[in-house]
Amino acid sequence: MSKKDRLKAQSEKQLILKKELERQELAEREEAFAGSSKAGEKLRRKARKGDNIITLILKLLMILPFGYSAFYYGGIFIVGIATGEMVGMPKRIAVFLGIGAALCLAGLFLAFFSRYILQFAFVAAGTVSFMYSAEYIISETQKKLELNYVSDAELQKLDKTYMTYFYPLIIMTVISAALLAIYIVKRIRKKRAEQREKDNAPVKSIID
Repeated sequence: MSKKDRLKAQSEKQLILKKELERQELAEREEAFAGSSKAGEKLRRKARKGDNIITLILKLLMILPFGYSAFYYGGIFIVGIATGEMVGMPKRIAVFLGIGAALCLAGLFLAFFSRYILQFAFVAAGTVSFMYSAEYIISETQKKLELNYVSDAELQKLDKTYMTYFYPLIIMTVISAALLAIYIVKRIRKKRAEQREKDNAPVKSIID
């Protein structure tokens, strides 16, 4: 074999060895990436489980202020205004109370279906409508207390008592906003994780 043939054979052996090393390196990188992906997915599953428990608790907590303020006391005042028992109170106040309670109820259902953007929109709109009527009732009560002498100590604090009936609904709105914030944070984290996986994905070697 001539010197030229020996050099050519040696060059071919080196090229084959180089290709083999590149294939081995690529296989190791893919194996490492698969292992890290499995570990990452396991951690993400645990995180999702923890997040689901927190969001479930928040959703259940939303029921309390809704049931107390919008459903129970809201219902009492709607009936009282509609039947004329609350003298001098415009019927529109009952309408806005009803609309607010209905919107908050819709938001509550949407929260349990994990429609976090819509649920916040409904709860926020419902709270605004409900509190419009609540503030009107409290304001009118305060005016009546200022203009009329009331000997009963309980009646003297009637406006503050009404505040304890209506204001807890704001807690529902705060929880609704918290659910939306958690949803946004989770979406951002998911996008970032997907981008990291995309950036760290193994790239096949280009063999000349």
